Amino acid sequence: MRLSKTLQNAVLSSVCAFSALPAQAVTVVDFNSLATVTANPTVVVPQPYTEDGFRLTTISGSSSAGGTIYATTNNHPLWMGSPAVFSGVITNYGSSFVLDRADGGKFDLISMDAAAFSNAGGYRHFNVYGYPALGGGFVHKYVYLDDSYTSLETLTFDSTFSGLNKIVFSSVYAQVDNINLSVASVPEADTWAMLLAGLGLVGFAARRRTAS
Repeated sequence: MRLSKTLQNAVLSSVCAFSALPAQAVTVVDFNSLATVTANPTVVVPQPYTEDGFRLTTISGSSSAGGTIYATTNNHPLWMGSPAVFSGVITNYGSSFVLDRADGGKFDLISMDAAAFSNAGGYRHFNVYGYPALGGGFVHKYVYLDDSYTSLETLTFDSTFSGLNKIVFSSVYAQVDNINLSVASVPEADTWAMLLAGLGLVGFAARRRTAS
């Protein structure tokens, strides 16, 4: 079946528009905006801390607000070359980080860097919980951080940490940096318009051909 020039152009426009539909875009929450010139080893970070559409808060075991968020500075004895974050602790209740999207959307967790503040055993336990946007419980990864607390260790996550609406992870005994996250890009309005117009023209032409 030969396609008219107009129909060929419509098909081509639809294909181009479809190929432009969103892929996954990687975002890195690196806390570099917290770089501060100060003589202090840490600075207090107001909650929620927001970066690239994500927000970081803390929570305690009592389901209330968690510990204060701190960022390391270049005067911290375990400075890694860029700011990293950890939190204080709520007595008897602990504290954990909570990371989610400010717009409530879902995301995938790819990796994060962490380093224990001490090679003592209790400091090296690190837990990450992912909560799927569709519900149904949570996924969990436990890591016993290495005993070289002078360098960051990259923790990677598999496909079970996809489609999340939040992650909850250790915050007290280790510093965290470079959280790599994947989110779906939002297509531009003109991309959708081109796709719909092209498909509409294809459908119209097909109906005319069938009628004739």
